[in-house]
Amino acid sequence: MSAETNFMTNELEVGLPPLQASRKAVWDYYRIEFLPSGYPGRRHDGELQAHPIYGPYVISDYVAQYRKTKDPVFLEAACKVADAAIGQMTAVKAGLVFMYDQAKTNVSSKKGVFYSGLTQSRYIEVLSKLMTLPGTERFSEPLHAVLASLTIPIKDGGVARWTRNGGLVIEEYPGAMPDLTLNGWTTATCIVMDFAKRNDDEQAREVFEKSVRGLEELVPLYDVPELANSRYRLTGPATFKLSAEDSDLEVFDCRIVIPGSGTYPANMEGDPAGKVLHGGPLAIRYGEAHTIAVSLSRLSWPDSNRLTMWIRSTQDGRLKLAIGEGAYDPLARAPRAKTYRDLQTVEVHKGWNIIDVEIPWRDAELIAYPTNFGKKITGRQFNQYHFIHIDTLGKIVAETGSEVLRQYHQKWEQYPTQWADIAEYQDERLMLDRFDAKKHK
Repeated sequence: MSAETNFMTNELEVGLPPLQASRKAVWDYYRIEFLPSGYPGRRHDGELQAHPIYGPYVISDYVAQYRKTKDPVFLEAACKVADAAIGQMTAVKAGLVFMYDQAKTNVSSKKGVFYSGLTQSRYIEVLSKLMTLPGTERFSEPLHAVLASLTIPIKDGGVARWTRNGGLVIEEYPGAMPDLTLNGWTTATCIVMDFAKRNDDEQAREVFEKSVRGLEELVPLYDVPELANSRYRLTGPATFKLSAEDSDLEVFDCRIVIPGSGTYPANMEGDPAGKVLHGGPLAIRYGEAHTIAVSLSRLSWPDSNRLTMWIRSTQDGRLKLAIGEGAYDPLARAPRAKTYRDLQTVEVHKGWNIIDVEIPWRDAELIAYPTNFGKKITGRQFNQYHFIHIDTLGKIVAETGSEVLRQYHQKWEQYPTQWADIAEYQDERLMLDRFDAKKHK
């Protein structure tokens, strides 16, 4: 390493060599800064805090520099950051995880303490690459503990869900209600696949095969042929309008029933089913209407989700329920309710009532929202995630030969060729091609 070096941040203060100057814009964007241990983080309200996903970025950078220069200082740096990352991790069951803690680090909008299946897989990726270099055998045990974390069930604080046929779903962000973000799941699956192949690792092969089984079962639910698109996740927000007729009403409890999955309260702080009653019972006076937002999940398809409410009425009357309707907007992340379609008018009696309303899929098709064009580069809006779905499915198909996944890979690969003929994509702000750094400057 040259005596004259350009450090990107405080590497020198913590005994680390410089990060690659060619990636200065990336380091500046992340506002990266190293803790005394050598682990990277960023400041929040003046306090330097570890960021779970920054470790893989920095380790990869130093590994790349070592491979290019053969200078041992970069290998030592990669190992130092990896040691610091492992030191930040927490044991959960047989796994080792890097926790997100919204109260401490403020790096995620999700409240509470949790870990991410996608972040865990990034550690598998970078530690497995590090272990191809000399003197890194000590990382084998923690690497396999990180791998084990992908199969810890949600109920035990993990990220794993299991399909009806015994397949594995790796949740990018776990929660009480299923989320099933596809790009995180398929990306993690590809990383485990690569590790299994490079090392002939039986544990990784088993995780990979279970994940493929889960994908084969659920991938049809992500298909949106009418928009030539794929869905980002299977869970999303829905808006309901509640109107009181001939009586004053109070809603004391609200739950979402997902057949085959469970019943989820919509009045718990931070619960993905919604925060319908976080301020207490919802009062709806005679002649008034209130809207509530809850989450629904396509996981139960073709069975419908149900909305269940505990209501107290001052006298006999009616509760009218309607669901918000909105068209697909390629620049939005979720459907925007512009009109309301009547679902059901329910008779209520004086006193306590339990209302249970089925939500037909004809009224909720966009709840699991198709991938959008939310990434803005060079002044145009690109669809990032549909192409991630194509690429990751393609890698899995090449390895497994799965006919189910091949069918959807081929369909999704052809979908972008149809976008120019679909009304929803006729917007001059949209770039209907895959982003290409050489082409789109």
